[in-house]
Amino acid sequence: MAGTWGMLQRHPRNRKHTNDMKIHIIGSGAIGGMAGAWMAKNGEDVTFVDAWRPHVDAMQANGLRIDGILGPHHLQVRALHPEELDEPIELAFIATKSHHTDSAVELVRPHLTPDATVVSLQNGFNAERIAELIGAQHVIGTVPDYTAALVDPGLLEYTVVGPVYIGELDGALTPRLAEVERLLSHLTTVKVTQNIIGRIWTKQCYMSWIVMSAMVDAPIVEVLRPIENRMLGVAVVRETLPIAAASGVTLESDAYFQPELIADRSAAARRKQSDVIQGLIDHFDHRTNQEPAAREGYQYVKQGSGMWWDIVYRKRPSETRWITGALVERAQALGIATPLNATMAEMVYAIERGERPLGWQNIAELADLAESLGEPLGLE
Repeated sequence: MAGTWGMLQRHPRNRKHTNDMKIHIIGSGAIGGMAGAWMAKNGEDVTFVDAWRPHVDAMQANGLRIDGILGPHHLQVRALHPEELDEPIELAFIATKSHHTDSAVELVRPHLTPDATVVSLQNGFNAERIAELIGAQHVIGTVPDYTAALVDPGLLEYTVVGPVYIGELDGALTPRLAEVERLLSHLTTVKVTQNIIGRIWTKQCYMSWIVMSAMVDAPIVEVLRPIENRMLGVAVVRETLPIAAASGVTLESDAYFQPELIADRSAAARRKQSDVIQGLIDHFDHRTNQEPAAREGYQYVKQGSGMWWDIVYRKRPSETRWITGALVERAQALGIATPLNATMAEMVYAIERGERPLGWQNIAELADLAESLGEPLGLE
């Protein structure tokens, strides 16, 4: 019995990390950079690792600068290029884009201690993928609902305050989960969930209307403001709900995502859903944002979603293939038709290849398809 208890204590999920533990942020852009910065500001031992050489060079030379909703900050940090990483890793936060998850895992794998913890601080099904690569016993899943941007090398912009959901993949409550909660709470509210898989799927589903907004070179609040566009977004998200149900996943509700309401096509439900989206618009719109730390008069560089930011500002492929595209692939495997999401994904891919211009005509084209499928786009 004593031997069994000793083995349990050494299991990664039963370890409570100490305050002198070294933390590695793998992917030190918007989401990872913000979390790591606030850990470092609060005395944690943090190392920032990133594949974008100018960003690491800037952090090494001049530190990390942050601006945005919490005001300007500047701190000296330890930053490494990937090839400079050569030390044991006890706790890693992987915060890369989804398409760099495998390479991030390959980077850290040789350095992981036997009881290391790897936290997926990402959008998408990446916790599941990391678990496949290194074992679920090492992995904690999260859903970051704050937004930020890597504006320039060494400069982050914190754009919208929001919580982070965290959980063990099997729903257990463990000492290491409490430690990750403590670390992330330096930046924002942390919500521990025993259904992190459902929470990941929840964001995966509602991000369909975020992907939709990236087809126009306009702030997300302007894309979602017209009633027809709101209802188009609802139709796109509604199409994803059967995929989760067929996968045995229980979706979560919150202030901006209520699966039962989205599934209801009645006029009364559509009016309620329009009000929900208005709340989301107000949350994203810095002119009406009521966060206590909102900065009056500050000119935000990032005005759209992360998808829009990648396409318009960074001139690179977005995570659409790993968000909407991943849902479409799972739907196909289950025999579920997703004409709106499949079409929307292909439209975004064409935009990324330079074969389709950004513009309101993309929304109109998707709306025409929705109406042909019998989706109601009005409130009556």
